[in-house]
Amino acid sequence: MRKSFDKNRDLQENINFFILNSMDDWVRIIDDFGQVTFINDALKDALKKSPKLKTYLDENIDLIISNSNTLSKSATMIEEKLIDGKYYSIKSSPIYLGDTFTGTIEVYRDITSESILKIDLYNANKAMLDDIRFVRRIQSSILPKNGTYGKLSLSGIYNPADDVSGDLYDLIKIDENRIAFYIADVMGHGVKASIMTMFLKVTMSAIFDKHPDYSPGQVFLNLRKKFTKLQIDSSQYFTAWLGIFDFRDDSLVFSNAGHNCPPLIYFKEKNEAEYLLANGRMISNIIEPDEYIEKSLNLSQGDKILFFTDGAIEAKNEEGNEFGLERLRETFSKSRDLTFVDDIITSYNWQAMADDLTLALLEYEKKEEI
Repeated sequence: MRKSFDKNRDLQENINFFILNSMDDWVRIIDDFGQVTFINDALKDALKKSPKLKTYLDENIDLIISNSNTLSKSATMIEEKLIDGKYYSIKSSPIYLGDTFTGTIEVYRDITSESILKIDLYNANKAMLDDIRFVRRIQSSILPKNGTYGKLSLSGIYNPADDVSGDLYDLIKIDENRIAFYIADVMGHGVKASIMTMFLKVTMSAIFDKHPDYSPGQVFLNLRKKFTKLQIDSSQYFTAWLGIFDFRDDSLVFSNAGHNCPPLIYFKEKNEAEYLLANGRMISNIIEPDEYIEKSLNLSQGDKILFFTDGAIEAKNEEGNEFGLERLRETFSKSRDLTFVDDIITSYNWQAMADDLTLALLEYEKKEEI
């Protein structure tokens, strides 16, 4: 005990207890025998108000200070603990007089408010993530199902960069002989972009329902009018490609609204793939479109069209080189299998996809009538 007394006296002679007593945090000093040699005024007041607090504090002594615990003698340790209904951050630091370890100083800081805030933030984030996942399920459900629609056979792959996406493709039956197909890419991704895809889905269907004889260019002009009426942020915009298939003469008429990912068509008779190019400005409330150029072509049995968004061509390898339009054309020319194309893009990409990746494939089949 004489040795412990000498060390306690050394501690009292070498530490400015006035500073420790002025602190709002609880402070106590424990010698290397596990004896409490000092507690500051804040901790004394707390012990008077809650006698059972001593039990909580005593439980911490054996865990932090022991003759065999070399870690506690060489490093500061920080932990968080629930004590008497409140959260505390406990910082334990070794005390040395010269080269001699003489004890440990503990500082208990009340972090109840911060901890409650963390818990509230966690619960809020969890609720938000649950909402986002719900939106994703809804968004996935509005995409047309893989299958046969008249003379068109559809298959698609939808991989959002986040839980939700700004990509959308849809197939609309205009009448018994015509089907419209479009693909769109809303600026950005996330919840804001996903909500815009809902607007696109509803609005495009409403336009064709009210104006079944509209050409692709007329549809885009009408779509822009409805978009500007939303009066949303001027930086918001989207691109789209729209084609109308007419099974009576096996024709396709299409227009492009600033979609920098023109579909690739594989002509079975020519055994080659080429892009379906047409000029037209994006749908925006600050860019006035002059017109949307319309182009047409005839389709044959076995022709295939690959639709995609910029997540496909902007995938980057380890050197930072993008997959690009030409590499995509070569891949599609090699195989018209959608899974093959997706695998090539995914394996080329070196890191997590920076943008939504959506692929859709239409095969034209003249053998079947609606």
